Amino acid sequence: MSTTIAAISTALSNSGISIIRISGVDSLKIINNIFKTRAKIAPNKIVYGKIMKDGVPLDTVLVSYFKAPFSFTGEDICEINCHGGRQITREILELVLENGAVMAEPGEFSKRAFLNGKMDLSQAEATINLINAKTKVQTRIASNQLDGQLSTKIKELREKLIELLAHIEVSIDYPEYDYEEVENNNVKILLEDEIACITKILDSYDQGRVVKNGINVAILGKPNVGKSSLLNCLAKYDRAIVTDVPGTTRDVIEETVNIGNVVLNIADTAGIRNTSDVVEKIGVEKSIKKIDEVDLVIYIINVESEDIEEDISMLSKIQNKGLKYIVLINKMDKSQKSIFDAILDKLGKNNITSIIPVSVYNNLGIDKLKDTIESIFKINDVNFENEIIITNERHRDLLKKSIEYLEEAISEIDVNKPIDIISIYVNKAAKGLGEIIGAEVSEDVISKIFEKFCLGK
Repeated sequence: MSTTIAAISTALSNSGISIIRISGVDSLKIINNIFKTRAKIAPNKIVYGKIMKDGVPLDTVLVSYFKAPFSFTGEDICEINCHGGRQITREILELVLENGAVMAEPGEFSKRAFLNGKMDLSQAEATINLINAKTKVQTRIASNQLDGQLSTKIKELREKLIELLAHIEVSIDYPEYDYEEVENNNVKILLEDEIACITKILDSYDQGRVVKNGINVAILGKPNVGKSSLLNCLAKYDRAIVTDVPGTTRDVIEETVNIGNVVLNIADTAGIRNTSDVVEKIGVEKSIKKIDEVDLVIYIINVESEDIEEDISMLSKIQNKGLKYIVLINKMDKSQKSIFDAILDKLGKNNITSIIPVSVYNNLGIDKLKDTIESIFKINDVNFENEIIITNERHRDLLKKSIEYLEEAISEIDVNKPIDIISIYVNKAAKGLGEIIGAEVSEDVISKIFEKFCLGK
């Protein structure tokens, strides 16, 4: 890492301030070449002055200097706070590059921070999650991981396995010594405790995935039951065209909305019915296929419809697939109690539950819908402030593998296999935990993680 890198760390748009970050051994040298000030540049100080090019001022700026190893990357870092115009920001970056820096790759600042021991891999991944967070809960989980909540626990679990491996190694090399720690029963108890701790972290993934990626939702139902109106209601603007003409929505319309602590990735689909219209028919087929791609189906029935046999048939298919679903009986502002009761009766006889009466037009029942979604996915059952929550698929897979190796080690103990055989599986489990924090990880994995970052981070 002998090169000095630079990039714009703020969004390239007209704004009050832009920040250009420089990291590497020549950071201060480059600043001294292009920055004129009456003050002395010192670590952890902000200095006022001018960026100069060929003796001509380009901009009045603030420069901060962080001396290695006390910086984000662990290297010398200088940051230029300039006015936030696109053109002036580009010109200052070009001047920095002309004076010896090279353009940073996506995530290269964070990658250097990881390689220099300023953060572990799980904290680096939390950085990108924090940048992409759309809800308060997403922000809290990412912030906790960035603060080391997950990595501290993983290090603790890994350290116990490494300590066990050390005892096993000694017992193999010096069999004349009697080490109580490597007696089969004691090893088994330790491994069972490790499995319980890892499993608790692993079990948080379902909720963590939902919080991070959102819930994929399909709104289904016959034409003109209020599907597009529901989408517009949740999105809080007219995302979909709403008319009284059946078949208005002919393709899947997608929108992302926030409700409370969770993001909904909503797909408004074409009304499901038999049709001779070629285009609408394609839309109906897409609607049915969408069922296999979602976490939740919101199925809408018009309370004015006395014939709901097709609705019941579709809901039965959804049930048979084991999908989570909510049934909305819409247009309750126009309902006749007898028809509503008849619909409830028919649904009940077919074991269709999770039914909410609503009037999308009047926004009635929408809060109940939001609460039900959070309840179905148990969003409010988790203490996001204090509990360790994993949101990354990579972490989930490595935790699962570690559990499998530890379970294999216990199986070997149960059939009285030699301790050195057992240690093979314990070692694999420890390596799996090490991969989460980056203690043992390939360059390909590192590159893949950091290439997802934006420039300047």
